[in-house]
Amino acid sequence: MTESTLGVPLTVKLRLVSANSGRPRGGCAVRLWHCGGHGAAGRQVADPAGWVSFGGAFPEAQAGQWPHVHFSVDDGDEVLHTAQLALPGDACAKAYCATQRRRLDGMSIGRDGCFTGGWALEIPSVTGDAARGLVATRTVGV
Repeated sequence: MTESTLGVPLTVKLRLVSANSGRPRGGCAVRLWHCGGHGAAGRQVADPAGWVSFGGAFPEAQAGQWPHVHFSVDDGDEVLHTAQLALPGDACAKAYCATQRRRLDGMSIGRDGCFTGGWALEIPSVTGDAARGLVATRTVGV
């Protein structure tokens, strides 16, 4: 069973930097997706400053899975990084109605089985509100 957050826009902004030097990794491609009936999906190449930005909807609350977004980074030849952005509880509280928030009570990252498959876990900073949209931002070292 899923519960929809239709109408709650989510923009995901990722900045790719070298894990060694911290310099921007422009030219790398990012593929982003999330599960559910209204899952966002897309692929973009990072600009010279290392930024990509994806527009979509806040992920649906699915039974047994903390709200998250999947992404992978490649350089055209190989996958350099694969991870999930676990959306913080305060962002979920903004996106979901009271009924949906109760479903998240007691659930923790790692106990739901979603983040145990070898995927790295990343937590973005989220700003905004449900009416105007939420923006999740994360710097990713690759």
